[in-house]
Amino acid sequence: MRRRTKSPTRGRKGPSTARIKSRKNKDNKNEDNKNEKTVLVKSGSDVVDKVEDGVMKVMMEFFSEEMLPVFGITMKATGILATEEVQIKLSKGYEDFNLEMEDGSIAHFEFQSTNKGTEGLRRFRVYESSLSYKMKKPVITYVLFSGHIMDPMAELEDGINLYKVIPIIMSKEDADSLLADLRAKIDRGEPLTRSDLVTLPLLPLYGGKSSQQERIRAAFEITAKADNVSRPDVEKIEAAVYAMATKFLTNTELSQLKGEIKMTYLGQLLVEDGRAEERKNTERERLRAEKAEADARKAEADARKAEADARKAEADARKAEAELQKLKKQLGLA
Repeated sequence: MRRRTKSPTRGRKGPSTARIKSRKNKDNKNEDNKNEKTVLVKSGSDVVDKVEDGVMKVMMEFFSEEMLPVFGITMKATGILATEEVQIKLSKGYEDFNLEMEDGSIAHFEFQSTNKGTEGLRRFRVYESSLSYKMKKPVITYVLFSGHIMDPMAELEDGINLYKVIPIIMSKEDADSLLADLRAKIDRGEPLTRSDLVTLPLLPLYGGKSSQQERIRAAFEITAKADNVSRPDVEKIEAAVYAMATKFLTNTELSQLKGEIKMTYLGQLLVEDGRAEERKNTERERLRAEKAEADARKAEADARKAEADARKAEADARKAEAELQKLKKQLGLA
């Protein structure tokens, strides 16, 4: 009999999760080319959105202490592990993010914007078993689902085995409630913390009635008031929010946003980058103009030389003609 126990790293609070038992896979496909090299890497279909994937990896790398409670994980991480596993030099797997936890276990995170069902669970099981075998430690896989995924597959029954992951459904969180709580904290005069800011890049992935433009604008308004958080941390948060904006906003909305965030750290960086780019463009135009002027002078000099060569050739021709006439006279042929 199989025992189904609750993960020790999950608390009662945090994003809602759905655990739906998968049906047995009836389509057992024969494996072709078994002797060929197998590469278990994420293709474009596995990672539908590289922006979300990149943002989440950055946030986990720099703010894992604050991010774990957001996902309902109460245990603390003690380190970051490699995310590449090589098995017998035949296959290579890439996990999205791995954290070593304080109880010695490993928290393996996957970020998904589509529900791959059985295919995804089989892939996660390969990553998990390989990592567990290499590190000799238990591994728990958390799958963060973005988009409109509400009931992803979280269990795979395969033969006598039952494999489970812990799904974290981003869209079940309310972006409007989160923003209201942060604004209320600001109104009360309470200082904002790193823990308050780490949720801002996640706003476009949450549910709620507000538009993406409203959420991202509000996120920058809040970071502008985070005086108690270090500038490098605020810059990372704002960069993550802006990266999400490039995916969820139109070009027109992005242009408006750039005009509204001038007073934020990121806005200042964008202005500085714009000025640096303008200086580069000016320098490029100066060099282009100098080259054009030099080319024009060279062309003029070449033209003068060609004209002089033509005059010399004409003079040589006249001289040759004169010598020919002189020779004819001497020979009595003239």
